[in-house]
Amino acid sequence: MTLTPARPGDRSVVGSISFEHFADRYDATRGGLERGRALARVIGGRLVPGPVLEVGVGTGAVALPLVEQGHPVVGVDLAPAMLRHARERLGARVAVADGYRLPVAGGALANVVVVWVLQLVPDVAAFVAELARVVRPGGRLVVVPAHRRWADDEMGDIVDGVFGHLRPAQDTPEQIGAAAAAAGLRLAGRAETETHHTHESPEDMARLIERRELSALWDLSDATWAAVVEPALAALRALPDPERPRTRTNRGDVLVFTPG
Repeated sequence: MTLTPARPGDRSVVGSISFEHFADRYDATRGGLERGRALARVIGGRLVPGPVLEVGVGTGAVALPLVEQGHPVVGVDLAPAMLRHARERLGARVAVADGYRLPVAGGALANVVVVWVLQLVPDVAAFVAELARVVRPGGRLVVVPAHRRWADDEMGDIVDGVFGHLRPAQDTPEQIGAAAAAAGLRLAGRAETETHHTHESPEDMARLIERRELSALWDLSDATWAAVVEPALAALRALPDPERPRTRTNRGDVLVFTPG
């Protein structure tokens, strides 16, 4: 399968969050190939034979392990800088394109994969409808939401409050399921990602926030930063022994849809 690259500025919907300026930091802050392989182990078993399109392929950290499993994967992304990293892993399998207007004929694909994307788009229902358009009867749309379930911990109580305020969840399983149903898809399966462990101190988390490593922090006004983020930084640093790393765990959902 070949992809026709988008022309600069050729988007049907404006407002999706691009990682163009963050491409060189993405793998180091999001788990890189190690995290990608863990996700691919779960995703790969949910695919049917045939071509796979990953929408929001990023640096290819998930696509490469799927290729290594034997799946014929191609990918699209809004950010040319992210795709420069993906080409190092995947060669000419990737192109710049907008997920709201995929360069693919209707019903052409056996599989579409979307990992950690729906929290970044302005209209989830329209985005999912476009994904559904290109999946053939009997095919699969596999969605891994960015919305994850963390085990209860004192750091999470603080951080969840901040990011829940800055970017209310729009990619919970229930929200995605409703968008999929409206697009003519039905739930064909549901799984969980492997348990992911992080080892970080409250001070580590505070510094990560101060560096604005997470996309919800990129475009905040000074007033919002002062009102929402600064109290959270103070609360993190007020926890007992703030330099001591804590082990935190989370799991995410893997949702599998099929036409009809």
